[in-house]
Amino acid sequence: MKVKSGELLLLSEAADTQDEIRGLLDGSGFDVVDVATEEDCLARLQGSRPEILLVSLASFAINPESTFATLRQQSPRLPIVLLADASTVHLVVAGLKQGADDYLMLPLGDPAIMHYVLRDTIQRKRELKRRLNNEKALAKTNKMLLESLQQLEQDQQAGFRVQQGLMPDTPLMFDNLTFEHVIHPSLILSGDAIDYFELPDQRILFYIADVSGHGAAGAIVTVVLKGLFQQLVSEYEMLSITAANDILSWLNEELLKVHLEQHVTLFLGLISEDRKALDYSNAAHFPGTIFAGTDQGAEYLELGGLPLGIMATADYVEHTLPLPKSFTLVMFSDGVFEIMPQVDLQTKEKHLVSLVNCTGGELDCLAEKLGLSDVTDIPDDIAIFTVTKTG
Repeated sequence: MKVKSGELLLLSEAADTQDEIRGLLDGSGFDVVDVATEEDCLARLQGSRPEILLVSLASFAINPESTFATLRQQSPRLPIVLLADASTVHLVVAGLKQGADDYLMLPLGDPAIMHYVLRDTIQRKRELKRRLNNEKALAKTNKMLLESLQQLEQDQQAGFRVQQGLMPDTPLMFDNLTFEHVIHPSLILSGDAIDYFELPDQRILFYIADVSGHGAAGAIVTVVLKGLFQQLVSEYEMLSITAANDILSWLNEELLKVHLEQHVTLFLGLISEDRKALDYSNAAHFPGTIFAGTDQGAEYLELGGLPLGIMATADYVEHTLPLPKSFTLVMFSDGVFEIMPQVDLQTKEKHLVSLVNCTGGELDCLAEKLGLSDVTDIPDDIAIFTVTKTG
């Protein structure tokens, strides 16, 4: 196979060796340049970039330990082939250890041997150079990626602090009503949102929302929701929106104006001023809200409605539920289904009701029964929200 043409630098003080090498390389395409000393070789390397360097170990000034260390320091990627004979073969191992790539034994009868060794050495050195360049590029890319990920995590942590700052205190009491919640995000930021506050007419509004998607995109929508509810309170008299279903319709219109890519499922409840009735409406939030009264078992409230932020023509229905002296409302986001061992959805729904029955809807007990403390890799955001009234 033909050796690529280029400069071949030969370090040898012996004229007969120089003549022999020139003869062997005749017709190979190499431009042979002779230097007799290490100093001349280093000077040549400063001004040119030969394809390969041949070093005759028969030269009296060659000391493998010092010569090749110096050559490698100046030209670390230059292919180097040693030329040895019977009297210098003992120097080959030392030369290879100090950075030479291969060696040839003189005299050579067939020039094809030298051609092959030179070509193979150059190819191996080029492949090594290519791998080193790729590794450097990969290391640079990895460094940039790591820095970007670190910056992203810092941004996410900052967003997490903002999101946590927008969450209501837990537990929080309004008279004999206790509101309590816990959210376990699948990522740093969560697409689940919970809030509860008093309206200007002394009713208590509360909701649980689940934004499609995970991470920052979902978290942004939860902040938008928070802002909309703050607008509702500040402009309450002017907006004149009092029914639960009308509030959902207004939220739907406002979210459509923002042109979000995400949609939102949301359960909204309004507890009357005298705490004797619950008005609620559901924008496709699932699983349904579980109601547990004092004299009856737990059961799901009505579902229905389309998610917010999809269709301008979405209609929502308000339901009214008389409230006993003592009761518990329990709400989940659908991420809870991801960690439940039951096989089908219907069985999981029934299990949630049984958990509310056996725990009385107590938040910590529910979280323990669901094994939230033992889950390390949460595939979806999980929220649990309880509203409790004691007689």
